[in-house]
Amino acid sequence: MVTFVAKAMVISIVVFCLFLVAAWYAVSCYWGTDTTATENDASNGASLPEGVMKVEGRFLYDKCGEKVVLRGVNAMIVYWDREGTITFPEIAKTGASCVRIFWKLDHPTPTSEELDLAIANCIANKMIPMVGLWDATGDWSKLKLCVDWWTSPEIVEVVKKHEDHLLVNIANEAGDFSVTEKEFQDGYETAISRTRAAGIHTPLVIDAAGWGRGEDYILNTGLHLIDADPDHNLIFSWHPWDPINRGGTKERIKAAIDASIEKNICMIIGEFSRCEFCDDCEGKPIDWQYIMEYAGKNEIGWLAWVWWCCGDPADCHSITTDKIYGHWNNSPWGEEVAVTSPYSIKNTSARPYSIVHGNCQNSTSTKENT
Repeated sequence: MVTFVAKAMVISIVVFCLFLVAAWYAVSCYWGTDTTATENDASNGASLPEGVMKVEGRFLYDKCGEKVVLRGVNAMIVYWDREGTITFPEIAKTGASCVRIFWKLDHPTPTSEELDLAIANCIANKMIPMVGLWDATGDWSKLKLCVDWWTSPEIVEVVKKHEDHLLVNIANEAGDFSVTEKEFQDGYETAISRTRAAGIHTPLVIDAAGWGRGEDYILNTGLHLIDADPDHNLIFSWHPWDPINRGGTKERIKAAIDASIEKNICMIIGEFSRCEFCDDCEGKPIDWQYIMEYAGKNEIGWLAWVWWCCGDPADCHSITTDKIYGHWNNSPWGEEVAVTSPYSIKNTSARPYSIVHGNCQNSTSTKENT
């Protein structure tokens, strides 16, 4: 009798344990699905399509995983060479890896077809196109206008067509110094959300407010914005236009770059030049040689302002006199930034294999850029 009762008790315990195991498995499967989805949504690249450029920490990588340190110039092609057929081949002779393309919805408004051709021509010349929209420069209220344009169906179609090599600069220098850091953070959080929801997964480039000069906007909000981006795929762009005698010191330049490295955010120098304003260029010089040197030593991308602008003679910021390689302007600025400085485009730019050949180095693909 005792043996029978003991056996019954053992069987009951085993059955109960099996019940608990089955219940645990069912619950874990149910919650595990949601947990996995949440983890994937939050992980780097969870919603990225295969083959887009990707930011990891403070560095940008191409679609094949090769590190890319951007080196090149700004080009105002929208006004006089809208498809870049004259400008891009000349810039390419410097060995530049990137061109920041000035785009603006002035009359006549450029078409999506023209944007498509400009991007394609930049890529055909073995350079990464970064398209920036200039309509919100210094005007925070127009950030929404820029996002409206980027998320319009015809522009999204162009972006997706070229997304393996493209960088999207949402708005050039949106807002002056009256913009608070909270407004900057909230505004760009909305912009990021809308852009991603529209299906754009390229790296998004976010300029500092304060006409691009306020590095604290990106240093103090960058980590939050990266976390808010479902793709975690952001580049931050500082434009150190303050001259040496108005705060543009070596100490400030070094501190800004060092802070971006410490915070492990991808920051570039999206614009810089030889002086602040042309009406007093000699009186308001920018320490451009130190910017090139310190950025170069720390693998910080930079894009000089500007390949050419805007008449005859070209202005005080122009690298060339007439858009043509070798026709250097504003000595020593043009020639040094393009070719002769140890930290010049020619001496420091490295184009990724994928932009040169159209495929990954170990790929069996036969696709080639021509």
